[in-house]
Amino acid sequence: MTRQIAVAVLSAVVLSAAAILCGCRKDGITESEREYRMPAKSIEQVLKENTDAWMAIDGVEGTAIGLYKGKPCIKIFASVKAQELRGKIPSVVEGYPVIIEQTGVFRALDEQ
Repeated sequence: MTRQIAVAVLSAVVLSAAAILCGCRKDGITESEREYRMPAKSIEQVLKENTDAWMAIDGVEGTAIGLYKGKPCIKIFASVKAQELRGKIPSVVEGYPVIIEQTGVFRALDEQ
């Protein structure tokens, strides 16, 4: 009887340890949660700090703040396909998703 209890306790400990090791990451969050953590800077600050560099990339026409899945995001407006810019512009910057939208070339309207 004592041996059966010892085996049951040992089995429970081994199963618990395996569940903990398999189910948890080092920091306790998944990769998708890491992308959408609460950012340290405001989205306005992040946009201001990065806009000049992004505007220097061929095909980028403008930047703005928008919404993605109901949360703030950085929008990059492009005259080229998004895939052409993905290697130059990350998909997440300081916790904010970056959405590249193909809009075409921006031109000023003639004054009437």
